[in-house]
Amino acid sequence: MSGAAELIRIAKAEVGYKEGFSNGHWNNKEKYAAQVPGMAWVSDGGYPWCALFVSWAALKSGNNDLFPRTASCATALTWFRSKGRFSEYPAIGAQILFGPNGGTHTGIVVAYDSASVWSVEGNTNTNNSPEGDGVYLRKHARRDAHVYGYGLPAFPEGVTTADPSLKGKKGFTYAAKADGPAAKHAAPKTGLKKVVVKSGMTLTSIAVAAGVTLAALLTANPAVKDPNVIKPGQTINVPAKPSATAKATPKATPKPTPKASSKPTPKPSSTKGCK
Repeated sequence: MSGAAELIRIAKAEVGYKEGFSNGHWNNKEKYAAQVPGMAWVSDGGYPWCALFVSWAALKSGNNDLFPRTASCATALTWFRSKGRFSEYPAIGAQILFGPNGGTHTGIVVAYDSASVWSVEGNTNTNNSPEGDGVYLRKHARRDAHVYGYGLPAFPEGVTTADPSLKGKKGFTYAAKADGPAAKHAAPKTGLKKVVVKSGMTLTSIAVAAGVTLAALLTANPAVKDPNVIKPGQTINVPAKPSATAKATPKATPKPTPKASSKPTPKPSSTKGCK
């Protein structure tokens, strides 16, 4: 698998992840910093982690040397500029940078066309609140004043970019529109919906409301070790309600039947700033 493909796969798998919640607020405590050598201080101190998320994805996807290891968007911009790999045009797997000087927020580009760019971003949200809470797949207008530019990693397979000045140059493939490997313009459908726990909720009450069993709910949430302990702000995966018409496949009998029939199992149905 190419460098960009693995980077995108790793990043998109995190869509839906939420940071910690305490005292009525999202607290910037996340799982990524402890997995990146030398960066544990980001989570320990409750610092913004959008740039840290990009560093984590680069490390986990085997692209560690192609991105700066930093929690600073400004440092990431300087790093790409120093290598002559900054562009005002999007590229697949590029590090997108936001803000007046590119130092406000960041993410990883998974697709673009002539009007829009899609990116996976950590420490953000979808309600334009300045308090980011997790990892999301976002869509932005390419010519939005908040979009500053892009760092272009030197992927071994080359970079697919919309930058016309790079057309025909070694290591670059020009494309006015491109999707990353296995990239989609919407979050992947998993058959799961997500419920954010509110005060007074229990796993049992969530299961009853969703029409699923407690066992199914626990299976969809392997991180929940004690079904009696969930906290406000925590995200619970809720599997699709089983179809009332679904029937179990009958057990085979020693005598052949004239017809074999079975029913198929139904299929489960503005960027924040670095705070």
